[in-house]
Amino acid sequence: MSTNPRSRKRSHWIDIMFIVSIILLSSLTAFLLFVPSPSEKESKVSASHSPKAQEEVSESDSVYPGIRIITETSNDIDTPFAIQYPQSDVPSFNKIVKGYTQNLKTLYLEDTKYFSETKKHTKSELNISFEVFQHTSGYYSFVIHSRMYTGGANGISETKIIHLHNQSGHMLTIEDLLAKNEQSLEKLSAKVRKAITSDKQLSPYLLLEQFDEKTSPKWGNFSNFVLNKNSLDFYYDEYEIASGAAGATTISIPLSDLDDILADEYKLPVGKGDSTPPNNVPEKQTSVETETPKDEVTKTPSSGKVVALTFDDGPNPETTRKILETLKKYNAKATFFMLGSRVSFYPEVVKEIKEAGHELGNHTWTHSDLTKATVGKIASEINNTSNAIEKASGSKPTVFRPPYGAVNKTVRSQSPLPVILWDVDTLDWKYKDAKHLLEHVKTHVKDGSIVLMHDIHASTADGLDAVLAYLQSEGYTFVTVSELKK
Repeated sequence: MSTNPRSRKRSHWIDIMFIVSIILLSSLTAFLLFVPSPSEKESKVSASHSPKAQEEVSESDSVYPGIRIITETSNDIDTPFAIQYPQSDVPSFNKIVKGYTQNLKTLYLEDTKYFSETKKHTKSELNISFEVFQHTSGYYSFVIHSRMYTGGANGISETKIIHLHNQSGHMLTIEDLLAKNEQSLEKLSAKVRKAITSDKQLSPYLLLEQFDEKTSPKWGNFSNFVLNKNSLDFYYDEYEIASGAAGATTISIPLSDLDDILADEYKLPVGKGDSTPPNNVPEKQTSVETETPKDEVTKTPSSGKVVALTFDDGPNPETTRKILETLKKYNAKATFFMLGSRVSFYPEVVKEIKEAGHELGNHTWTHSDLTKATVGKIASEINNTSNAIEKASGSKPTVFRPPYGAVNKTVRSQSPLPVILWDVDTLDWKYKDAKHLLEHVKTHVKDGSIVLMHDIHASTADGLDAVLAYLQSEGYTFVTVSELKK
């Protein structure tokens, strides 16, 4: 049989194409077997380089002309922090303040990293806040409070004070404040020592060696001062002059007692001496008690399922206003326990809380543990905050919540306001997770509960709608804490 040449040629090309196809299929199979898919790549990257929780930085104006507030927060579960510091129109001031806060932040992050690597890491936290005092001379005293905890039994607390005349840009020092003569510093040292040793609440806890050193006539010993309208206040950190039982200490000396050593521009006008103690501290002082009674939780009304929602540590322009909108949506009333230091920055938000029909609560000025404070410090923390709330809203606060729930007989004796604690802590400050907020409420809230939340966290503001929707579906009515105890 004869063979067609054209047929033989076509068969030859078919063989070549078949071989090429085999090679390509083999290569493709090998590629698919050994090269990870995009999803696999993503999961490997995610496993080895899980992204850190984002830091948030915001800037807002304050009620003080020329002063802005910078807020930095992180909800990283290992290194959470909340930092707030002032900035002005004066670059040199801004550099000092920002440098100070960022150095603390860097130290905190390095310490938490070390403890984590050595398997000794526990709950960490960094809080930096500030308050402002304004003198008639135009100077601001910025009191920056910081508390850092990275492990161990106790945290580290520190106070730094910086003074600024925003118009001139001058930063006041203790040298500027005193008359230019050789005796001024020695006289100031003697007056401060007398004030400290005369304080019956403080003197039993003095560390004599530190006290002698820190009150000796050296300019650096008196740099942490606040120039108030009628007094000069000196701040000492915990353990700086006294044991931990005394806590951080503030010593106030009336300007009238310093008239012989003050520079002329800072002296009180003739006949304007103030005989009352500064910062609204009552003259009568009682001894500090050590025992802490059981938490006070108000009683439930006899009928109906009710819950009292409470928010601490505000106000905050963004998150508090979002919470107010959510509460309005569900016709819910709540109680806001506010810090005086933040009330002074955001008085308009306090007014909005009041106008919306919510209850105003006092949460002290600086969020200090009052059971470790002197009577004078306790009174000023509470009274100054109540005054700020009344000035901002036109109404006095009706309830008081001590920071950390730390309360004793002496703390109670310094204010007629009812002490309100809680029975459900949502831990929103710890987890900063909207879903966790809802799950915690579902698990723990019961009829008559007082629920602790914080209106400074975006996660709480974001998760509140779901919380209210759930509680409403369960038949709860939302009341203030004062309504709860009726």
